[in-house]
Amino acid sequence: SLGGLLWLMVEKHAQSKRENPVEYFILHTSMTQTGDQLRNTLVGEWKLVGVKSIKTGKFVVLDSNNLFFKTFTLTNWATVNYDSSSNVVNSAGGPYTVGGDVCTETIETATGAKKQFLGAHVPFRIRVIGDDYYQMGAGSRPSIEQQWHRIRE
Repeated sequence: SLGGLLWLMVEKHAQSKRENPVEYFILHTSMTQTGDQLRNTLVGEWKLVGVKSIKTGKFVVLDSNNLFFKTFTLTNWATVNYDSSSNVVNSAGGPYTVGGDVCTETIETATGAKKQFLGAHVPFRIRVIGDDYYQMGAGSRPSIEQQWHRIRE
């Protein structure tokens, strides 16, 4: 029946949103902000709350004790995280540009494991919905999918 088919479609969307909110919001919501509005919305401090695992291909909600943070100003971004298994602090940062729904981060400084990415220009498709920021590597096979939550403006 039509009602049953509609229910299955709604349930499939709800399941997709639960299983991988990054992919869901990037692929199923449209940008409502211009580049300058989006840049203003990004300004602040964010904490990583979920990521798609490279090993399993599944979205994983991180433990609330994780120490992975990101900061945006109007012109620059920076991340810092503590890796307890290696007892190393990793950081990276540099300028960024916004065009449409793509935010391209340039890695000008880096420490720890992030040093290997110095000089890279990394494009992400992004959405900011309320206090949540979703980013997915731009391209046909995105290797990074992350969900961040605002902790301070």
